[in-house]
Amino acid sequence: MKKPDFVLELEKQAALAVERLREDKFSKNLPFMLGELDLEGNQFYYEYANGDIAIAEFPENQKQHQIIRYLSHQEADDLREKYDLLPCLISI
Repeated sequence: MKKPDFVLELEKQAALAVERLREDKFSKNLPFMLGELDLEGNQFYYEYANGDIAIAEFPENQKQHQIIRYLSHQEADDLREKYDLLPCLISI
C-alpha cells in the first residue's frame, strides 16, 4: 500500500531536520548520537565530525555515558552504508 503524499512529505521534512541537527552538532565539534539502530540496551553510536564512530552506553544508575570502543574505519563505513548516512562534510 502506497503511503499518502502528506506522510511522504513529513518523512522528508523529518529527515532534513535530523540532517541539519547532525551538521549543527558537527560544526560545534560535538558528537551526534545515533540511537535505536542495531545495538542493545543502553548502547548507542556517537558519530564525530572527523568521521570516527564510537559505541557508547549509559550504565545503569549513572548519568554520564561511557565509550565502549571506537569502530574501525571499515566498520564505520559499513554502518554508514547500512543506514544510508552521508559522510560528514563539515571540516573542523
